[in-house]
Amino acid sequence: MASGPLSVKEFLDKAKLVSYGFFGLLLLFLILFFSAPFLLVSKADPKKSDALIVEAIETGKKDKFKQAAALWKKGLAPVIVVLYSPVTPESDIGISSDVTNSLQAYLTSLGVDENKVLVYTIQAGPQEFPKTLLKIALDRQWKTFLLIGKEFDSATLLRLYRSVLEPAEIYIAVSKVPEGIGSSDWFLKPKSLESILGRLAKHLYLIILGN
Repeated sequence: MASGPLSVKEFLDKAKLVSYGFFGLLLLFLILFFSAPFLLVSKADPKKSDALIVEAIETGKKDKFKQAAALWKKGLAPVIVVLYSPVTPESDIGISSDVTNSLQAYLTSLGVDENKVLVYTIQAGPQEFPKTLLKIALDRQWKTFLLIGKEFDSATLLRLYRSVLEPAEIYIAVSKVPEGIGSSDWFLKPKSLESILGRLAKHLYLIILGN
């Protein structure tokens, strides 16, 4: 049996539901948009650890190595573990074909004892860093790590590593390297906007996957 035409009241009720749904989604988007910097920054407290961890993806970055050296000199950990994934031969820290010696030499130039730097080369890529760190922890019976990471990568890094390490009761926190991106005006600069939104998408994707 064909339904009759909508009354004015029914039409208005349906229009209200549509508008509520639209404005609800808009509000959710705005909340996520403006809270992006806070969602991306780790809240885990750095503490004295068994090792400092530095990811050297492709080449490594000077700011992360400098922060690792500074924390080592402050006594936050007795050793620095470098997880290196070779992709390109170029490097802003002067990595030559002898990766281990180059990384050790750079950290030594920053005041770290050469024998306190452990370099692990992971050919499979950076996605294997957390599993490699788990193996290192189990072999050496380490229970706490302090990972050096960019400020707005810190929450995502923490999520990736904790999903692998926490089941083994291994603690990890992130020491955040400042990036010069303001949490109040990041959306006014095209490069900052693109960077933050890209990282937010990756972070939310990991949450959806349950990592």
